[in-house]
Amino acid sequence: MFAALTVARLREAVSAAGDNLQSTASWVSPDSVSATDLPLAQATVKVLSSMHSVLERTMEARNAELAKAVLEPARNEGLTAEEQQKQEYLRQTKAAEVRLVRNARFLRDPIVQFQVLEWNKEDLPADLQ
Repeated sequence: MFAALTVARLREAVSAAGDNLQSTASWVSPDSVSATDLPLAQATVKVLSSMHSVLERTMEARNAELAKAVLEPARNEGLTAEEQQKQEYLRQTKAAEVRLVRNARFLRDPIVQFQVLEWNKEDLPADLQ
């Protein structure tokens, strides 16, 4: 999902950058563009926001589905312990499926929840400087 969204958002960011960046080889921005304003940085912000929104809503739906199943009477009567365990596993995995289509609006128009920050050498842990 990350790669597919990144390709689309990178094309969008390159188009929005202007300066004929689309006609530049490898879409290389001029040196005057700060790291936080690069098309890849802007695309990544939107991609992460989209993914976060979709996965957050998927988790909410999963939790609601699993809570609802706890309140329902047991449907697995007459099954062996192994079959009950398999049914429970299938129920949990089905509830956890990513709800991409239901949350497509967050792919089109993500709620931007992250910001690009420029790192300096002194911001890194001592062993990585």
